[in-house]
Amino acid sequence: MKKILLFVILAGLFCSSSFAADWKSPADAAIQMSPGAISRLESKKDKSAQDIYMLTILYYREYQRVKLKRLFNDHQDKWSDNPAMKLLQGIILMWDHRYSEGRSVLTGVINDYPDFYPAEVTLSHLDYLQKDFDRSYRKALQMIEKQRELSRFHFAVSLMIAAGAKGILVKKNWIKGIPAYFEVKGYLKKAQKQMPDSAETLYAVGSFYLLIPPLVGGDLDKAIVLLEKSRQMTPLNPSVYVRLAQAYRAKGLTAVSRKYITKAMELDSQDEILLDDISGAKVFLDVP
Repeated sequence: MKKILLFVILAGLFCSSSFAADWKSPADAAIQMSPGAISRLESKKDKSAQDIYMLTILYYREYQRVKLKRLFNDHQDKWSDNPAMKLLQGIILMWDHRYSEGRSVLTGVINDYPDFYPAEVTLSHLDYLQKDFDRSYRKALQMIEKQRELSRFHFAVSLMIAAGAKGILVKKNWIKGIPAYFEVKGYLKKAQKQMPDSAETLYAVGSFYLLIPPLVGGDLDKAIVLLEKSRQMTPLNPSVYVRLAQAYRAKGLTAVSRKYITKAMELDSQDEILLDDISGAKVFLDVP
């Protein structure tokens, strides 16, 4: 009996340390889960840290703010010091636009777990939303260099963040525009190889066609097709409505544009790209 008990304890410790070191496999599994598997995971009563991590990725991808908060509230007492729970908390704070608190949580978990790259990728996303495009770009490049250690999802996200940040950084220096165009396009092509039909990739590539000049491949019609597909897959993403509003506005369809801006405001009145568009600042770029 003692030997069996010792085996169970050692197995538990082994599984725990394996998960602590392996943030790649569960993330890859999460993005391939069927609706039925997701439903079973959601209904599981005694969720492990790995279960929480996988659900965090699923809800993060779908902009499921309510589900993220419920997941955190239901499990924070049991897993308060686990990096998966810290990642969940950091994402919630980021979506709530509480940037300083989110940065503190993510930086703290990275300090405690230096190889916890999902937190690094999320921090790069937070930098982008805070308009620190230089830091976001540099952090994304660091993650891209660690491709073998990243899940397919986190590698693709890093590529898309690098593409977005680089595109904004170069807008004031058109002399560097041509090489930057090829760099951005290269990142997006690699992202498409990783997750070809995902809502994230459709959004990123659609935004690319929307925001670059027609002279170098900009295409409003292509942008609208891709962005509409992304919207259908992630109807809770406020930013996709803003990009579509910009596209329809450029096409002269003012009523449709207003409808999409209204929908974005209903979803999140503090969305960064929404506020950027309404203010007229267009730091996040607009149709050329």
